[in-house]
Amino acid sequence: MFELKKGIVKRECEVTKGYQVVEVEYEDKDVSLAVNFLDINKKVTVGQEVLVNITARKLKLGSGGYDYILPTNSFCNHSKGHIMKLRYTPLQFSVLTEEEKNPELFNRIPNFNDLIIVVCELHSMLMPICLYLKECDRNIRISVIINDWGMLNAKLSHNLSFLKENHFVDYVISCQEAFNGDFECINEINSLIFSKSLDAQVTIISPLPGIVGTGTKFGFSAYKAVNVIEDISRFGGKVVFPIRVSKSEERERHKFVSHHSLTILSYVNSSVEIPIYQFEDKIFYTQVFKILNNYRTKHILIPIDRIDDNIVEKYKLLLKTMGRGFEEDSEYFLQLFATAEYILKKLRRR
Repeated sequence: MFELKKGIVKRECEVTKGYQVVEVEYEDKDVSLAVNFLDINKKVTVGQEVLVNITARKLKLGSGGYDYILPTNSFCNHSKGHIMKLRYTPLQFSVLTEEEKNPELFNRIPNFNDLIIVVCELHSMLMPICLYLKECDRNIRISVIINDWGMLNAKLSHNLSFLKENHFVDYVISCQEAFNGDFECINEINSLIFSKSLDAQVTIISPLPGIVGTGTKFGFSAYKAVNVIEDISRFGGKVVFPIRVSKSEERERHKFVSHHSLTILSYVNSSVEIPIYQFEDKIFYTQVFKILNNYRTKHILIPIDRIDDNIVEKYKLLLKTMGRGFEEDSEYFLQLFATAEYILKKLRRR
């Protein structure tokens, strides 16, 4: 399915450096919010006719409820780079990558044994980990590597914008087909090399919102984590892997420990470190530990018996995953705070 509609801009709702959100009324009187990317289009104005991609909304997919405006006028993005994003599509454009600026940096064989690397399967994992780390120590240097497992435009992430603007993240690097980080790199390995050149102490690899999941064993975006983790291990790195847990999920395949996390743990050849929070709900904790204990021969399980409750209270209203806030899915977020607590312990040992 691919559906375009013409509409008239009725009002501007939001504008940032990277995008504009407007209300559009279509020819059939349907009204919706639409995003206009300012990297590839000029600002649109009230009363202007626009051509809009409404496909995701029609299919009731998780696009944030937005439609997307196609470029309407002649427009020039003056990037000096020649690495193409959205390649061989009508919207392809070039970016200037760090590999083009300083190729010698990337020609050495890397060693990641002195870098704490976290690989997340969901974008909502990023916020609690970064908040906890920086609240404990504002001097920790954190880089975030955004890949293309979810949506592609880093400027559309409200969580990422909040973390950057409030100095909970120091650097954002976009790679693969994702774009609009502070820096651009070709892939996750070169992004890690560049993170080291920035003197990052903790690097978190994360998708943006909008990952794909079909309910089939391997049919989910984050299965690519298997290859990423093995590449990191190949170059001496050890990955901290935040597991996805939930007591509130209605879908059986995501209850206790998500089948996404378990599939990655089953098929990755490299060992990862798995912090496990010792939840107050001992029945829940016992079930989670029992599931993960099946992976002990390959992976390292680290029970975490305490986290800073003051940090949880301070930031819990900011947290959301799959439409659920902290109160609706507290175990999910407590597990991520515990992951951050373990990262702090690793930093203190260095």
